[in-house]
Amino acid sequence: MSTTSPLLSETSQLTGSQGFNGISKFASGLQQVLARAVGIATLPLHSLQAGLTKLNDRQAAIQNLDRVFTSLQIAASSLNSTLQNNLKTTSISDASVLSATVASTTAAGAFSVEVLNAGAFSTAISKAGASPVTDPSTAGITTSASLTLTIAGGSPVTITPATSSLSDLADAINSSASAGVQATVVNVGSTGSPDYRLSLASKSLGAAAIQLTGIEGDLISTSTPGTLASYKVNGVATPVSSTSRTITLAPGLTVNLLGQSPGGVATTITVQNDATAAAAGLGSFARAYNSAFDALAAQHGQAAGVLAGDSLLNLLNGVLTRLGTYSNGTSAHSLAAFGVTIDKSGHLSVDPLALTSAANADFSGFLTTVGGTATGGFLKVAGDTLTGIEDTTSGALKLESSHLTDQIAARQRRITSEQSRLTVLQENLLRQIARADAAISALESKVSYVNGLFYSITGNNNNPNGSSSQSL
Repeated sequence: MSTTSPLLSETSQLTGSQGFNGISKFASGLQQVLARAVGIATLPLHSLQAGLTKLNDRQAAIQNLDRVFTSLQIAASSLNSTLQNNLKTTSISDASVLSATVASTTAAGAFSVEVLNAGAFSTAISKAGASPVTDPSTAGITTSASLTLTIAGGSPVTITPATSSLSDLADAINSSASAGVQATVVNVGSTGSPDYRLSLASKSLGAAAIQLTGIEGDLISTSTPGTLASYKVNGVATPVSSTSRTITLAPGLTVNLLGQSPGGVATTITVQNDATAAAAGLGSFARAYNSAFDALAAQHGQAAGVLAGDSLLNLLNGVLTRLGTYSNGTSAHSLAAFGVTIDKSGHLSVDPLALTSAANADFSGFLTTVGGTATGGFLKVAGDTLTGIEDTTSGALKLESSHLTDQIAARQRRITSEQSRLTVLQENLLRQIARADAAISALESKVSYVNGLFYSITGNNNNPNGSSSQSL
């Protein structure tokens, strides 16, 4: 933004009548001499101030361009996220049995899953302590400094709680990466007579028993084995077993087993290509592009802005041209082939219907053309190009803004120095003019006295000093 220095208002005071009130007949003339001298001396200060105003205006224009191109960079990143996660849709025939997430790279197709068993987690609950635990933050079920936790078939894990309290024991189990179980504190008594116990559940499906031992021996009261999940895919007779209810059905297609299939009826998952989200994402990118285009256009033409003629404008215009007319080498794999075009005004336009139609006709070609910031295509070019002008240390816009900041600071220092010089000059001139005015006033007094003597001797009544009766 533009910064106005207070020096100009102070300079206007220097060229006025403040500070000098002469007593001679030539006081007004001397005052004009003072004002003229100070006015001439302020010319370098006016020039410096005008230069500062231009620098501030350029800084404001650069900051505006930085803002719109940063928005364009954000729009490209958002579009990249959209293309990574929202180019496929799934439909599920029975949502009570399955749910699914799909990546943009998953091939379209239909899958069937019959859930024979959704599986169960092994659980266990601790024995009562020597006396019921009524406050799990202070009391516990063991005095052991360390305990051993084992899931059948696995290696023993040493658990070392901070204190002997039941809460700290649960926290120690949950913070152990190798424990393989989730611990909670549960009240098996009444509200009035609580009896807190340690409840454990395995993190994997299966029948493995849970054991917890301390110096008192086995601390588990009841252990209930779980079961593996079991399902069939696409009618294959041999069931698949799983220690997790989350399975990978195809590359990029993750399915959650929610429940058992009713009556042996398989649930169908249909994966379809869907460019709707891509059209919306490209529309957002186009709006950011057009804001950047308009900001650049304001610096050209008859009403050109303060950056007119700056080589930076050519660089930024080249960036927009490269993005708006992107092609990976063939017209079939260009943005224009998928309904993203530059109109006559220079704005980027997205035709959602044309885009979805062209994408559905050649979805792999669409994915290759748009690409990703890390893989190639349009988004790779956009990401790299915009980073080149927006990088915080080496970006063209950031460097230009930093350079202007340094110039503004240097100009402000020069203005401050010039003001100090001008203040000293005014004070010196004021003293000199005051001395000259005093000398002139003294001479005027002597002339008046001599004239009085002359007219008194000659008897001339036309004394210009207004007195005809002066005597020696």
